[in-house]
This record gives sequence, structure tokens and C-alpha cells, in this order.
Amino acid sequence: MNQDQITAKLSQINSKGFEASFSLSEAALENAQKLAELNYAASKDALVNAQDGIQQVLTAKDPKQVTEILSADAFQAAGSQAAAYQKKVTKVLRDGSKEFANVVESSIDQLQDGFQDWINTVVANAPAGSDAFISSFKTAYGSALQGFEQFRAASKEAFATAEKTADQAVDAVQGQIAQVKKAATPASRGRKAA
Repeated sequence: MNQDQITAKLSQINSKGFEASFSLSEAALENAQKLAELNYAASKDALVNAQDGIQQVLTAKDPKQVTEILSADAFQAAGSQAAAYQKKVTKVLRDGSKEFANVVESSIDQLQDGFQDWINTVVANAPAGSDAFISSFKTAYGSALQGFEQFRAASKEAFATAEKTADQAVDAVQGQIAQVKKAATPASRGRKAA
């Protein structure tokens, strides 16, 4: 195998890397679009709900009616909408992370296979007397493979951490909604009794 063939193999490895980068960019754009659509829908809903609430307050006949409009149920509905929005955002982020992890895994496997094929080609066609060079070349390649595996482990850990953080955020929002509901329930009962 000559230099042109070895260069062609390296070029093939690089082209697979570009394909993986393109795939990641495409996935990132799709997730950004999904998040933008979620944000638009949530903003639109919040605006409509605020307008409805303001309209109801402005048309109220007395303070008691305003108090009923601004009841705990109204705040609970807003909290429920916020929790639903958070769940949707978390799902988009989780799905995006899984897709990213799959592309990273596939890319690492392709790079390892490509480099192994390239190393085997170089070793098989090495000139006589280049044993020391081949040995150091294989050692360097082994170190590169360890780097790939470290990157794979780090990316898995990062995705697990991101997923855990997203779950904690959803739990926090739901906990806050529960606290508001619990705190508001006795007050609304007291108003009804009066």
C-alpha cells in the first residue's frame, strides 16, 4: 500500500467525522426548534390567560368577586401549566441528549474501527527494519483508544447528570406547586366560611 492509499483511508475516517458532526448539528437545530415552539406556545398561553384574568378583574362588580377570581385555584392552574411546560422542556432535552449520546457512541465506534483498519494497513505495509517505529506507533494508538474510551465514559456521565438535573428541576417545580396549593387551601376555605 502506498502513501496515496494510506492518505485515502485517513480521508475516509475524516469524512465519517464530518458526517457525525453534521448529524449532531442537525439534531441540535431540531431540538432548538422544538424548544422554540414550546416557548412560543407557553408564552401564547400565558398571555391569553393573563388577558382573561385581567378582563375578569376589570369586569368584576365588587371586591369579593375579585377575590374569587384571584383564588388559589387560579394560581394552582398557572402552577400546573408551568409544571406541564417544564415536563415538555425536560422531554425535549432528554430526547436530545439520548440522540447526542447515540451519535457520540456511533462516532467513537466508527473512529476506532477506522483507526484500527488504518493501523493494520500501515503495519502490514511497513518496511523491513521499522519494528521500533511500529511498536511506538501501536503504543500511541493504544493511548488514543484510551482517550476515546475516557471521552465515552465522560459523555455518559454528563448525560446522566443532565437527566438527573432535569428530573430535579421538575420535582422542584411540582414541590413548589404543592406548597402553594397547601398554603392556599386553608385561606380559601376561611373565605368561603366567612
